[in-house]
Amino acid sequence: MNLLARRAQIRLASDGIVLLKGKREALLKELLARARKLRGLRNELHRRGRAAVASLAIARAAAGTPEVRSTAAAGHRQVPLSVTTEKVWGLELADTEHEPIVRSPRERAIGVLATPSHVLDAAETAEAMLEQLVECAPIERNIQVLGDEVRKVSRRINALDDYLLPRLRDDVRQISRALEEREREDVFRLKRIKQKKAAARRHAAGDA
Repeated sequence: MNLLARRAQIRLASDGIVLLKGKREALLKELLARARKLRGLRNELHRRGRAAVASLAIARAAAGTPEVRSTAAAGHRQVPLSVTTEKVWGLELADTEHEPIVRSPRERAIGVLATPSHVLDAAETAEAMLEQLVECAPIERNIQVLGDEVRKVSRRINALDDYLLPRLRDDVRQISRALEEREREDVFRLKRIKQKKAAARRHAAGDA
């Protein structure tokens, strides 16, 4: 019974490894697809970031830091975001939805004619950078979640492949050797019994 139980555990563990490897492969494909998408978005984010820094520097040089700060305070607002989730291999991956972040000059509640053009450009490039950042954030978070799950699955595979299966197979070998030894002992005892019976019959025949 122990031998049958160990063999059943080996089959179960082997099937589990196959399933886990399939899951890991699917997770890796999902991770790589999102990483390729993020790479393009991050490149655009860096481009917009450089443009925002340059525009801000020009605005401060042309209009002065107080003017830039005043315009920023006047255009201050909250950006409403809604978060949606989807299930991928049991993981909750998030995405965000939002209204357009880049506003026209009139939507910033500032005097368009009274505000220097360099300051308006700085505000627009800053909002463009923020909009791209909001696009990148959920993808980066999802990649982290997928990466953590890939590592967990890999640890489970290693635990089954490197620890549990070798231990079970060693148990099977030990039980098999014990059964073989018992079988040899049984065969030896049967031979001894047959020999004793044969000797007893010969002795009885000689007495007769």
